Amino acid sequence: MRICITPHSLVAGDYNEARHLQDTSNPSSRSQRFNTAHHKRLEILPVVSESNCFGHAQPPWTAYGYVLWQPLIAQSQGLRESHVVRIPGFLYEDLMRCHAAWVATNKFPPELIQDTIQTWRNTKRGKAIIPILDGNRKWFIRLDQMSPKDSPFGGKEPSTTFKDVVRKICSSMRAWNSLQNERVDAEREGREMKIWLILNPWDEGMDAGREFRVFVPPPAARGVKDEIGQLRVSAVSQYRWPFVFSPPFNFPLEHAAELVCSGTNQLLETIKVFMERKMSPDIRRLLVKYGLTFDVALQQDGSVQLVEVNPFGALSGCGGCLFNWVRDGRMLYGLEEDVEFAVTLDMAGDEAAVQVD
Repeated sequence: MRICITPHSLVAGDYNEARHLQDTSNPSSRSQRFNTAHHKRLEILPVVSESNCFGHAQPPWTAYGYVLWQPLIAQSQGLRESHVVRIPGFLYEDLMRCHAAWVATNKFPPELIQDTIQTWRNTKRGKAIIPILDGNRKWFIRLDQMSPKDSPFGGKEPSTTFKDVVRKICSSMRAWNSLQNERVDAEREGREMKIWLILNPWDEGMDAGREFRVFVPPPAARGVKDEIGQLRVSAVSQYRWPFVFSPPFNFPLEHAAELVCSGTNQLLETIKVFMERKMSPDIRRLLVKYGLTFDVALQQDGSVQLVEVNPFGALSGCGGCLFNWVRDGRMLYGLEEDVEFAVTLDMAGDEAAVQVD
């Protein structure tokens, strides 16, 4: 394992520059050096070449939806309960009307929100979750692809009512993108929309500062057999990449890195078993073909818990955190020998590396 320390001055400068671009005629929501995503095929080709067995393409979301991985996530986190429910597909239009009103006026017409809530509550599926969204119990909510954590209505806070859920979904661009992707998939496949809502018990101890993104490239990228057993970790980055890293629980940096890397390797083996036993051949094929990333949270006892699973690759929408999919492409795609563990600290000068055996 190789610990790569990036001076926070470089990260902060790049982050602020990307934010400044929002106010120009060439807006970009992505960092230019770090946390890149949605690259073009021609950008990554000179760094990671294609072969008869491997090619660069945007991975489909089919293999990465939260609902697919929810049993393993619940097991990993030791959740005492977790609910996966469907919002009726016909409510998509109501949700879009609420979203349009929010975008146009920066507020919701009260009657529009209330009508949407009442319609949902009167359905069979809505009635089933009335005891759950009772105004007292606290829930972390998300859709199949993303959570509405960008909602100005407490997107990073617990939800307790139907009103909380509707307002967060309808004021979140992340949720809007998730719904649009599902609409496109449903139309292409000629089926009804499946709008999944996941409710996990709210955990006051959850801290994104303890989370890390783990990169698992497709085996074929490094020229080995395209099978589950060949999946391996190539890199790990702190999740909250714009902020100075503070090792959780006052662990020394090297110890924290060792715990995370050891834990992610063990978790990857659990993921492989889950893939073999619980996933269809088509889903397994997609995961091996495109690779995956997964987010983990370090615990005080030194273990790691699975948070979610996301796509892998320069053409995907998955942010590289402290990595750049092109600049760090050889390492991310498993073409380097060492696993890199990336953090950013207050320091002077260029990037520094520490080798840990």
